[in-house]
Amino acid sequence: MKNLLIASLLVAAVALGAFCFQQQKQITQTKAQLASMKTQLAETVVALENSKEAANRAKMLQNALTETAAAAGEQTKQVAQLQTKLASAKTNAPANGLGALAGMFKDPAMKEMIKTQQKAVMGPMIDKQYAALCRQLNMTPEESASLKDLLMKKMLAGADAGMSLLDGSLDATKRAELTKQMKTETDAYDAQIKEFLGDSGYPAYQNYEKTVPDRMAVSQFTDQLGSGANQLSSAQQEQLAQAMSDARTSFKWTTDYSNQKPTDGDYAAMFSDDKINQFTQEKERFDQQFLAQAQKILTPEQATSFQAFQKTQRDMQIMGMKMAASMFAPQGH
Repeated sequence: MKNLLIASLLVAAVALGAFCFQQQKQITQTKAQLASMKTQLAETVVALENSKEAANRAKMLQNALTETAAAAGEQTKQVAQLQTKLASAKTNAPANGLGALAGMFKDPAMKEMIKTQQKAVMGPMIDKQYAALCRQLNMTPEESASLKDLLMKKMLAGADAGMSLLDGSLDATKRAELTKQMKTETDAYDAQIKEFLGDSGYPAYQNYEKTVPDRMAVSQFTDQLGSGANQLSSAQQEQLAQAMSDARTSFKWTTDYSNQKPTDGDYAAMFSDDKINQFTQEKERFDQQFLAQAQKILTPEQATSFQAFQKTQRDMQIMGMKMAASMFAPQGH
């Protein structure tokens, strides 16, 4: 991705809410699994009460039931702790509205919890987003796994630095040091990726990287449509992602957060009201222009859903930037 730092900052800013949502979803699924396992256990004992096979199966189900119940209890405990911290942060937040929330990112236990969730999310995401590149480079399963491991380490290095940068007590000098440190770490992983892929494979990886943000957006839209009558075909997904990447590259951005880099760690200037407002206007114009291109790829029903998807994604981006602006606002503002 062109600017791992910006992505890391925005991801970290909304990571707590995402963690709560994901854990609650997992708890719901786990409870459903528990109910199903209890039913299976009861049916096994009733149907094959005198059978040795039934006894073995019942024992296996009972063990699995115990382990699943314990996992559900731990998930519930984690969510309760996180919700308590969030409530406290909102209650004790200073004038900028997010200072106490930013302080939560300094909590080692909280940071570890978020990192664990990020790993759980990033693994499937990397598998999905880089599968086409692995096929393009004719990689073996072992080679694909090695590349994905390097990508995971690179992304986690950026995410960890992003959380550290959300510490509201940091000055511009410290932020610049953290930014330099993150660049050093991610550059080191890039060097390993280059060595792993070689002179022939690395240029293909670089070109593919430029399309990854757009592939992620198309993937999210595809998941949103689901497997019903309006689902996207593989060909539509590839065409839409490539068209989006080409359009984004050729659009004349004045404020482009996918390329822009801060000067001397001055994130307050980078996320100023003027820059965010300017980006908002340009993003709305870009989305309107690209919708006309998307309509040539999508059915009318898909295009209507895509327009709503664009607005949701745009609103989330802007919300994340405003959160970052509050985090990086000068002390006393």
